[in-house]
Amino acid sequence: MPSSFFGINIARSGMNTYNALLNTTGHNVANVDTKGYSKQVVKQSATQAISLGTSYGMIGSGVEATDVLSERDAYYDEKYRLSNTSYGKYETLSYYMQSIEDYLYAKDSNSGGISNSLDGFFKSLTSLTTDVSNTTIRTQAAGYAETLTQYIQEAAYNLQVLQQDVNSEIANTVDSINSYAEQIASLTKQINTLEVYGTRANDLRDQRATLIDDLSELVSVDVVEKEPAEGKGAVQYIVSINDAVLVDTYDYNRLEYKAKDTYSSMNDIDNLYDLKWSTGQSFGIHDTGLGGKLEALFKLRDGNNGEVFTGAANGSAGDKTLKITDVNELGSSLFKLDIPPADGVIIVNNSRYEYESFDVTVDADGKYSYEFHLKEKLGTDIDGTKAQISESVDYRGIPYYMSQLNEFVRTFSSRFNQVQTSGYDMNGNQGVQMFLGTDKASGVEMNFDSEVSAGFTFSSILPRDAAGNLITTNGYVQTSYYNLTALNTNINKAILDDGKLIACSGSSEEGVVEDGKNLANMLALESDKTMFRQGQPASFLQVLVSTAGVDTEKVKTGAENAENIRAAVDQRRLSKAGVDEDEEAQNLIVCQNLLTYQYKVLSVMNEVLDKLINGTAV
Repeated sequence: MPSSFFGINIARSGMNTYNALLNTTGHNVANVDTKGYSKQVVKQSATQAISLGTSYGMIGSGVEATDVLSERDAYYDEKYRLSNTSYGKYETLSYYMQSIEDYLYAKDSNSGGISNSLDGFFKSLTSLTTDVSNTTIRTQAAGYAETLTQYIQEAAYNLQVLQQDVNSEIANTVDSINSYAEQIASLTKQINTLEVYGTRANDLRDQRATLIDDLSELVSVDVVEKEPAEGKGAVQYIVSINDAVLVDTYDYNRLEYKAKDTYSSMNDIDNLYDLKWSTGQSFGIHDTGLGGKLEALFKLRDGNNGEVFTGAANGSAGDKTLKITDVNELGSSLFKLDIPPADGVIIVNNSRYEYESFDVTVDADGKYSYEFHLKEKLGTDIDGTKAQISESVDYRGIPYYMSQLNEFVRTFSSRFNQVQTSGYDMNGNQGVQMFLGTDKASGVEMNFDSEVSAGFTFSSILPRDAAGNLITTNGYVQTSYYNLTALNTNINKAILDDGKLIACSGSSEEGVVEDGKNLANMLALESDKTMFRQGQPASFLQVLVSTAGVDTEKVKTGAENAENIRAAVDQRRLSKAGVDEDEEAQNLIVCQNLLTYQYKVLSVMNEVLDKLINGTAV
């Protein structure tokens, strides 16, 4: 038989339970705008009934709060993180691609830019047709040519600066990933320490989930929570990125970035970062599953549209020379060749061989044969094995657009110089090359070899004497168009100083020096549809700019779609786990009423006991 005070105990249990409900509701209201907070609810059940040993059996003993649980849904968390990873990737691509488009695109005909300066150059040459001996117009034409090279240099320089910015952002992103990993491991330790006693650390779990949400924007994450065997021990919490463990409960791995001393493309900046785990394990920076901002940054920094140098390699163990033949289109064109002149890496059978320089020979059939001078001896024989230089990154990033500028500069310069040197200047002398390059280290101008033909050879390194000085002829260093890039293109200083050196004439005979026949050949280059695969020079630039525009619009649309999907998923997540002010306000009234009823029960029991004890003296 229950005691006389049994009813008071029932009221007490109700007050305790509904007081917990009231406090939890107040906690929800207080955190209505807290990022990552999920609504908490009190789970309650009837306490164990007491057997009275009478005909009517058992009597209830009250209510108890069994748990305070979070309404967070793991399914929506996973969906949100997937969409957040996609958003981080496309938003980063969109931001940087807009810069690339701006560097290449001229907003109108009055704006500067490569296309407009090319048009201005040909217009100035057209002006010469009215008076081919006009030295003022000749000087203006040379000036427009210099403007063209300056805009090309500016675009290439801006791309290099952008590559530097992206490289720095990679380091910042890795630092953020490491910081998140450390915080997640620390929170997991706190959570397990509290939950080992059977409680639920809801607020700490929300903080950890928020960190995972933020991490998912940087890189694709996979989260696994394993309950201990037989319910004993700590919960194992594993966070993985790129198929490798970042956090394992209380322990975490760090990503390390280290500047490379090798290059993948001809115009790569120095000290590009490579990543690896602190354990020494490799990290696939170009893996398609990397995801998020980090994947976007590597695509932008290293993207070559999947166009890499390949060929058949041959070499003998112990040699420091590797010969490569049967090269692909990239290696069969002096104007498209974009491999580093030195400190490059050749990949053969997953082995990496660094080279110091290379030499090229063109045979009678126009086939290119390469001889790479390696830094270390070959450890094994190589017989016709496929080799490639740099990794294939299937995205049009900074290296792709830089290589396109190089191809334009080399091809256009070669064709114009060919016409220029086939004519005669106002002094009756054969024309000198107009579009040159400048060796950045020495400041010496580079003069270029004639058109590639059978037996043509060239080296990746400028010729030097035994003392290491550049070998020059008449103040110029003689080399191939391979060494001409968008970064070092310039106009012959002699022509800039003296416009008479523009070779407009088709003959050196007296009286016909100013016939303008060669000028017509120069003007014909503007509409020469055979110069590029895309057609005439202006068409090449238009396609280049259009490609950048299409790429920019594509990733911009991707970012907008990803943002919309993320918002939709987050809305669904909040509909279940978010705090609704109106709902919580109703809960407060419910709590108030429930507690009032318990107070009423207590008041009635008090009156009954008062009468029983004081009135009847029982």
